[in-house]
Amino acid sequence: MPPRGARNWRCGDRWRVGDVTPGSGCNLVARACGEAISACEGDDGLGGRGTRWECSLEVELIKFMGSKRSLLLNGLGDVIEEESRAGERVVDLFCGSAAVSWFAAAELGREVLACDLQQFAVVLARAVLARNRPLESLIFERGWLEEARAWRREHAAWADAAQLERRRGKDSAWHRRAQRLCQSWKEDDELLVTSRYGGHYFSPMQALSLDAMLAVLPEAPEARDVCLASAIVAASRCAAAPGHTAQPFKATETASKYLLEAWSRDAFQAATVALRRIAPLSVKRRGTTVVGDANEIAGCLRATDVAFVDPPYSAVQYSRFYHVLETVARGWCGEVRGTGRYPSREERPRSLYSQRTKSRAAISELLMRLSQRGCKVVLTFPLGECSNGVSGEWIEDTAREFFHVLRRTAKSSFSTLGGNATIRAARKEAREMILVLRA
Repeated sequence: MPPRGARNWRCGDRWRVGDVTPGSGCNLVARACGEAISACEGDDGLGGRGTRWECSLEVELIKFMGSKRSLLLNGLGDVIEEESRAGERVVDLFCGSAAVSWFAAAELGREVLACDLQQFAVVLARAVLARNRPLESLIFERGWLEEARAWRREHAAWADAAQLERRRGKDSAWHRRAQRLCQSWKEDDELLVTSRYGGHYFSPMQALSLDAMLAVLPEAPEARDVCLASAIVAASRCAAAPGHTAQPFKATETASKYLLEAWSRDAFQAATVALRRIAPLSVKRRGTTVVGDANEIAGCLRATDVAFVDPPYSAVQYSRFYHVLETVARGWCGEVRGTGRYPSREERPRSLYSQRTKSRAAISELLMRLSQRGCKVVLTFPLGECSNGVSGEWIEDTAREFFHVLRRTAKSSFSTLGGNATIRAARKEAREMILVLRA
């Protein structure tokens, strides 16, 4: 049967997507990751093939602390495949960058339930899990992104942003002028990103571009999810921050070059790259996504579920690192304050796992609930003690109170929250354990 072509049409001021068959360049499974993968050590009944997976994430799309992308290629993917071989649902309780959710659904064909406290993580997961057909990215490039470019040109802020863009970095006052310009638009409800983060994490032109993308999101749910996820990726890739959006670069003698480099990135190009990575992916079995607390969700799981548990390891709330992405995902934000341009604490989700005095109790409760539900569990965590007061060794000992435990270790890396080649590496090599917990 010849492939069906793509069609798009207008519905009001939005683009909708019709039946789509991707072109020859759009593959369901991305090319193998081009990085050296070290074999896992030990067996303990967990296999140990050290397979190089044809990974659903060719590169990390967003800058995320604790991303499982490398570990999936270094043993974790094999373990999840083996433990869910009977077709059980995979439940990703801390889905984060969505790497594991996408892998289990697009690569392994499993049904997936993806959960997280932060909405941006759930949007990323849903962009793939909600679709059982691939989409052609070119439709969104010619539809959504072109409409966003037109919206940007027609907005009253365009002329001033374009004029300032032409003078970017030509004098020391350019950064301050950018901040003042974006603040002058704080009463414009259409300029959410510009009024909160323009002149700080983004240049005026970048911020206006992101606002334009949000203003013309498609109405059709599948298309909207893909486009919103791409806008989140664009914000992550363009943000002028050392690793995460905890604090933006300042125009100091040492940091100015990093600020200018970040502000020179094209938000539309970043969104285009994201579209070309996300749209071709699809799943055999549609999944579900939930914004919620992992411990509460664990109490509702089935005995046949395989729960993937990768809890936070930082004593700093993850919502502090990703509040900019959360604003893009939610489409609203209250007043922001401080160097990091943070919204109020009431607006930011808080996890017990990132509180030293409560993290151990939270993990113990989670393991108990999963045991009570009869689930199998695949759990990952760094071996040494982390800043939230939890170590891999302690988790393993606690897990033995509820489960039979099989363990292996693998080489991994974790974020150093914005290191660079001069001061410290952006990512540090670490030993990470992979536990399989069976009743």
